[in-house]
Amino acid sequence: MNLTGLAGTGPSGVIVAADVARARPSMQEVAHSLPQVDVPGQGRAMSSMEKAVSHAMTASLTLPTFNATMNISTTALTAAAKTNKVSVTVAIAKACSVAMEKFPRMNWAYQPIDKLVERSNHDFGVAVTSNDGGLVVPILHGIEKKSLATLQGDWGSLVERARIRKLAPAEYANPTFTISNMGMMGVSHFTAIPTPGIAAILAIAANGPQGTPFTLTCDHRVLNGAEVALYLNALKQTIEAPDSWIQGSGAGGQGGAAETVASPATHTAPVSPIPEGNWDFPVVVIGGGPGGEDCARDLADHGIKVMMVNNEPFPGGECLWRGCIPSKAWRAAADVIRNRSHDAEIGVDGTQAPKLNWAQVEKHRRWVQSSRGEMALKADKGMKIDVREGYGEFVDAHTLKITPVEGEPYTVSFGAAVIATGAPAFVPPIPGARENLATGGVVTSDTIWNLAAPPKKMAIIGGGVIGVEMAQIFRDFGTEILMLERNERILAEIEDEIGKTLIGLLEKEITVVTNASIDGATGTPGSMSVAYKNAAGEAHTFACDIVLMATGKRPDTRKLNLDKVGVELDGAAIKVNARGQTSVPHIYAVGDVIGGYMLAHTAATQGRVAAHNLLGHASEYDQDRDCGVTFSRPQAGFVGLSVAQAKAKGIDAVEAKMPMSIDAKAMITGETDGMIKLVADKATGRIIGVHFLADHTDTLIGTAVMMVAGDMTLTQVAWAIFPHPTQTELFGELARRLLNRLRRTAKK
Repeated sequence: MNLTGLAGTGPSGVIVAADVARARPSMQEVAHSLPQVDVPGQGRAMSSMEKAVSHAMTASLTLPTFNATMNISTTALTAAAKTNKVSVTVAIAKACSVAMEKFPRMNWAYQPIDKLVERSNHDFGVAVTSNDGGLVVPILHGIEKKSLATLQGDWGSLVERARIRKLAPAEYANPTFTISNMGMMGVSHFTAIPTPGIAAILAIAANGPQGTPFTLTCDHRVLNGAEVALYLNALKQTIEAPDSWIQGSGAGGQGGAAETVASPATHTAPVSPIPEGNWDFPVVVIGGGPGGEDCARDLADHGIKVMMVNNEPFPGGECLWRGCIPSKAWRAAADVIRNRSHDAEIGVDGTQAPKLNWAQVEKHRRWVQSSRGEMALKADKGMKIDVREGYGEFVDAHTLKITPVEGEPYTVSFGAAVIATGAPAFVPPIPGARENLATGGVVTSDTIWNLAAPPKKMAIIGGGVIGVEMAQIFRDFGTEILMLERNERILAEIEDEIGKTLIGLLEKEITVVTNASIDGATGTPGSMSVAYKNAAGEAHTFACDIVLMATGKRPDTRKLNLDKVGVELDGAAIKVNARGQTSVPHIYAVGDVIGGYMLAHTAATQGRVAAHNLLGHASEYDQDRDCGVTFSRPQAGFVGLSVAQAKAKGIDAVEAKMPMSIDAKAMITGETDGMIKLVADKATGRIIGVHFLADHTDTLIGTAVMMVAGDMTLTQVAWAIFPHPTQTELFGELARRLLNRLRRTAKK
């Protein structure tokens, strides 16, 4: 740097380090400051990509580098790639990522001045030949967390555009590691040049008598020779023994399902965390809901002797007995009533006055529940799960006391335990609420299932998902509803635009008071009164038959005696890591008892993650791929992230949306309220979220789940063939709209 003319900010104008750092030249300035040689002829202006490469190559002269070469046999990897229908290039990139997990420094970068950028995201640049004969380096993003099948899909899209030099800047700028395979063109040896922003570039030459030369050129400010040698050895083992990791990467359908549930946290199986010992049961599971049952089944499937303690005669937990299943049985009856009001619009008369048969509704609901409970218990016992009815509590770190419904308490010893005890409905300290809970004047989502008939009038305290579902169900049954919410809006957990649109529809059907303060609930069942104040502080009372307290759920772990084993809490919930491990390594917890998304499928997923870890295979629950449906009309739903959530995580996200009112199928059926929104990572084109407000969201959402879980890109969805007329074709249309918008933006 030329210090002449640089203003100093130190004492008496002395130039200090901060002045130099502030004035350090950009890559472009470095390139232009080097001696320039006049070249005859009429030059054309470089494209933006050509300029970026030129400046990067010039700036690379400032890097202190060294080389290291190792010969590696690629025979096994080539065969495995062919078997799994992926390119060798993609397989090598994945192998580099697998080996790099043990040597994360290979993925770091030097940052002026005297800083190291420690990166965990594996965004590898992979050189390809363009149609004009030059080299282009598109970036495969997120290699560390994607399956081979997904990477192959990404790669196909990238290569197609790279060959005609139509990549967006995000698709070729700022890789974390670079691979150049000139061996595919017969080059027997070459040294690649690293550019600022990476610590190493890998040059792969043509196969020879001793194998294929893999040469790393490294930035000596970040890496030393010993580290690079160890990494090359690890890479050699990874490439020469691909079966140990390639199946777990989701290639060829051998691991894809597992990856959507739980992305491998490591590519070498750790020692099973079930402690060795002469236990009565290697694993005990406390709780028989979706989380506990799925965990126990996965363990039993792998030959583990497991006991499941459940405080009810049949498994199923809240979902089967007090939540998902019974409420959807009511919802099904309510839907039939609601749908009849639209029959005349499409030409069917005489159906506008359906009559509710409450006794038959309840008979059907109970039949569904009992049938599923009996099937679940039969399946559990058939899988050799030792199912015990009773309450479990810890005596010490390896002893569980079980108090059965009948008989004396007894203890069993265990190697590892999984806590899946759920969370009961929370009743806030509103005057009269808990007292009237005992009489039946106040009910919760746990106790509403014994109604003799739908109430004529019902107050619902709480405007979350449970409150909204119940409000619409009973409104369709003919009940007058008042919903009271202490916050500024109901459905606060739903994506903002989706939530506000649904609220607008709800307010046409029921009375909603937000910013409400509840003064008390008094009376007797059939003659209750709720006193409240609105946002302006005006006092009101609402006379009703019953009050539904829909104020959420809260874990209650008091009876487990967690203090005896040292399991830590995070508020009321049990504190766990992404694997489901508590502060005691051999004790796991899953489902509602750990907080977060209190959903049946979430608990089941976490149960399988816990089982996977107990079996010795490191797996993690990824909330960013989870989903949920609110069974309102129309139904709200989500998969993955919203734009706001993505940006909070540092992802440059974009979205496209389409109203249901323009969809042909929705117009035919008269179900035109709502919208679908598609959210994508701008840099990679990967679909990271889908949000719904539509009738039949519960069916449509399955396609969106596969998009997000499978790391599908906008290009893949845009070119998928959806049948017409169906609402699924909106996914393709949304992807095409978003791709076109991104192309237009990239040209500006």
